[in-house]
Amino acid sequence: MSSLLPSIRLSCAGGLVASLAGCGSVSSTPVDAPPAVDASVADAGLRSCAATSTITTIESADDGYGGSCIRGSWTLEALNGTTSPVAVGQPGNTALVAPTALTAGQNTLDATSTFAVHVTGSGQQNTATGSSYAQLNASLNAIAPGDFGVVDASAFTGIQFDAIINTGPDGVRLTVADLYTDPIGGKCSSTPTSDKSDCFDHPGVHLATSTAWKHYKVAFADLTQLGFGLPSPTGPSFPKQAITRIKWDLGIASSGPTPDWELWIDNLAFY
Repeated sequence: MSSLLPSIRLSCAGGLVASLAGCGSVSSTPVDAPPAVDASVADAGLRSCAATSTITTIESADDGYGGSCIRGSWTLEALNGTTSPVAVGQPGNTALVAPTALTAGQNTLDATSTFAVHVTGSGQQNTATGSSYAQLNASLNAIAPGDFGVVDASAFTGIQFDAIINTGPDGVRLTVADLYTDPIGGKCSSTPTSDKSDCFDHPGVHLATSTAWKHYKVAFADLTQLGFGLPSPTGPSFPKQAITRIKWDLGIASSGPTPDWELWIDNLAFY
């Protein structure tokens, strides 16, 4: 499967949702050129650090991870349907995700791996009053709730990880939030607008589904926006010096509930 169908809806984040072409609007025209602002960490007043290649090897049952730079946690968000861990009905419809223990050799790409992130769900469905979403998040420089920073991944080409993406026909989109698209950057609007200034239009790429372990590599230069929000530089100009989080967005069909789905993630790193 090489692309999502136009009818699929994807979560933006924070309760906002997008159709394939964007939150609040549908357009087949190219995204406007980025505004004349930069993604300066200093301008945003945020903590920053130079990333090492490893984000997390996930070798414990702790939902949090961290070292001298990268510090964060795994969270699952979903508007409706069911998920494991249970996110629906929790504050912010969000749950911390404790990694799952693996048996020897269960990750067929890494026989030494002892834990991986595993989330499942079903039944997410758009309603007359709003669009549904389900998304797995990995924050990168968040010491505590409300205390956010960025990582500088300028030394790297992209993101890699081992995964099983067993999601049925609507797939998953990997997105990488930056200071243009994340509200903490102070450049985009967290309130839906009609002028393409919205937050959450994170640059991303559609991922092929898999029922067995597969190694994924996603280059920063291949990330593109859906087109509904504040433009972020993409291609060679993607602001990899100002990344805030990585997110896996479940594709939600335009009608009907989603079938059973599951994601396994292991060995998340820059390359």
